[in-house]
Amino acid sequence: MPPRPNRRPAKKSGKSLFDGFSLLKAFKGTFFALICFVAGGLLFNLDRMGDFGITLLKHKEFFPSSVRKFLPGGTASEGTAAPMQEFSGQVIEVYDGDTITVLTPENKKYRVRFFGIDAPEAAQEHGIPSRDALREKILARNVSVKVMSVDRYQRAVGKIMLDSRYINKEMVSEGFAWYYSDYARREYDLADAERSARRHKSGIWNTSNPTPPWEWRKKNK
Repeated sequence: MPPRPNRRPAKKSGKSLFDGFSLLKAFKGTFFALICFVAGGLLFNLDRMGDFGITLLKHKEFFPSSVRKFLPGGTASEGTAAPMQEFSGQVIEVYDGDTITVLTPENKKYRVRFFGIDAPEAAQEHGIPSRDALREKILARNVSVKVMSVDRYQRAVGKIMLDSRYINKEMVSEGFAWYYSDYARREYDLADAERSARRHKSGIWNTSNPTPPWEWRKKNK
């Protein structure tokens, strides 16, 4: 009888399997390097990424200090304002309906409190709608500021203009802030704006007897 053929399968060479692992390892290394390159590029350009970088500032408390310095204004020095000074720059933060940070082309940032108005605090009723309304108007936009005074917190207290729009007055006329008569008695345009907002029941005036922020602060010290 002729010998039976050997049906046992031939041993597979481990070389192809080894090559597969090598390719996978090389791919992983290249992919990781690409991710690091992209992440590094994003990180080092956050302050130049316009609206995206400014949007991240809203959540800066979640970032470590090593990352915050790459956000808009992260390397800027604090500007010291003086009465009657005027400066322009980009609004990089809106804290509530009457307080912002402006970053100037000279890489100085100013905390600015709106002159002649008082908006609800963020924790107060109407506070979030007021803040969001101001964000919608000027966040990431270039504004000009005329400093009227400097308060005890070293904030510039000023009139904010966006092109020809007087933002202080807009916030009052749309019912997002009160006219702060105790500190701006001769600002008759702001007084008129509040009367119009009351008459049309705009914003805060859509509810009966809204609590002024200066009274709310006294109760919630």
